Formats: sequence, structure tokens, C-alpha cells
Amino acid sequence: MLENFQLVAIVKQGDQTRLVRIPMHQALQDELATSWKVQHEAFVDDVDEIEFNAGYQPEAHERFILPDFVLPDWLATEDSQSVADLDAITDDDALLDTTKGVAAFARKDGTEIILFQNFSRSHVIRPGRFLFLQNNTYESTQRPGLTLDNKLSAVYRPDDQTLLFHNFRTVNTFLPLADFYQEASEQKIRDVLGHELLEPEDEDALAVNANQWFRKRFAMLGDSGVLDNYTAEQIREHSAGYEVDVAVQDGKITFPADKREAKRLLQFLNEEIFRGAITETLYETNSKREADA
Repeated sequence: MLENFQLVAIVKQGDQTRLVRIPMHQALQDELATSWKVQHEAFVDDVDEIEFNAGYQPEAHERFILPDFVLPDWLATEDSQSVADLDAITDDDALLDTTKGVAAFARKDGTEIILFQNFSRSHVIRPGRFLFLQNNTYESTQRPGLTLDNKLSAVYRPDDQTLLFHNFRTVNTFLPLADFYQEASEQKIRDVLGHELLEPEDEDALAVNANQWFRKRFAMLGDSGVLDNYTAEQIREHSAGYEVDVAVQDGKITFPADKREAKRLLQFLNEEIFRGAITETLYETNSKREADA
């Protein structure tokens, strides 16, 4: 069993990311400490740790390793003892809708570790939509609840500042990984813009002398598989409500030459825009600042 097992939610509200405690009865806490120990062993035992390569999809037995990974400020000062003093997620049901990940703080063999699972709105149990059998009768919960995955997304070892993970796009939703992404060359940008799903207005305007932000986002887009797995119409339909202009003509997305519009489209295609659950304000996930309208 993992010692000092504590569960927290990674909550993003506007330009702020913070941790909130998930309070549990002792019996559940012990049960989860046991099950997450099994998940941890499955994640780290008998696996090959490989250098992060954005263009490579790890096999089931492989894990990307990032040595010297410095945790963000909202996470760096916490451990399995201190998180018990955090505010509880039960104080505000709306926090579930802004939860991007779940983390478990614990000690294993006397050493602190942090275990991560992905979390999305599909993990939220909503009153009236989920039924539970109680005394041979189905009932619904009165308040929102949450479900957990059965596998980990990442593991962090504070003693040597090492992060292990399997999928970049999943972990990047709750940990800042964009800085570790290799920038795309001018030719790589041209290759992305040359995808059969895209029709650039001015390829040179986007590829020549592109700054670091654009080079990283084009690299992320090229490796994401989004353009391979969705049609232009499907992407356009998903853009509703995100204040981004996805123009489609002859089955292709017009990629604007204007830098402001191009940035917005890249943010959307890389899923770096999210909407606040209460105010419905749009925010940029990596910069943690309000998105341009």
C-alpha cells in the first residue's frame, strides 16, 4: 500500500491553476492506495524509459522520460503531508467542471511520489443522469460526483525531478509540457501546411521567419494526428463556440495568412483553448492568460 495517500484535483479557473483536496472516508482511502499502487507498478515496472521525441508514439511497454522537470508553482510546494490542508473540492460543485487532472500524493518506500490520471467532463457523475441500485431500487445522486480511470497518465519523482509519461497530448492538459517540444523547421511548417486538409492563403508568410511560438505549435499539430483523423467539416463543426473562424472550401480548411487569425486557429487545432465553466470566458491553456477575443 502507498503511505500517506492523498487525492487532489487539478483545477483550472481562468488564469489560475490550483490543487483542491478530494476528501475520502478512511476505508476508501485505503482501497485507492492499494489500487493506485497496482497502477503505479504497471506504469513503471518492466518498461523502457526513452527520451522524449514528439514525433514518436511510444509502445505499450515504453515511457517518455523528462529528467530535471521543474514542477509549476501551484504544484511544486506540495507533498503528501501538506495537501491535507488544501481546500476541499466539495466546497464548490462547479470545480468538477474545471478539473483537468487528478493527482495522488503518497510515499513509497519512504520517498515522495506524485501519480497522475487524466480527467475530463466525461468523468463527472451528474444528478439525474446516473442511476445507482439501492435496496433493489435505482436512485440518482443528489450532487455531482466523479469517476477515476484504471490507469495512470504520468508519474513524478520529486527526489530526482523526473517525469514519466506515455502520451504528450494527454499530460499536456494538466502539466505544462509545451516547452519541451522541439520547434518545427521552416520545411516542417511547409510540410504541415501542405497537408491535404489545409489550404494556406500564404505559405511563405507563415513559414519564413516564424517565431518560437508558431514553430512549436506547428510541430505539435503535425504530430497530433488531428488532421489525419478528422475531416475538415468535422473540425469546423467542433469549432462552434470557440470564437475561431474555420473556413472550409472544397473539403479543405483555409489557413489564414494573418498572424492573429493563424494563431487562433493553431490554438484551436492543438486544443489549447478552453471555456470557463461559470463565466464561459475563453482561455489559453498554456499561457494561462485570457484568450484574445
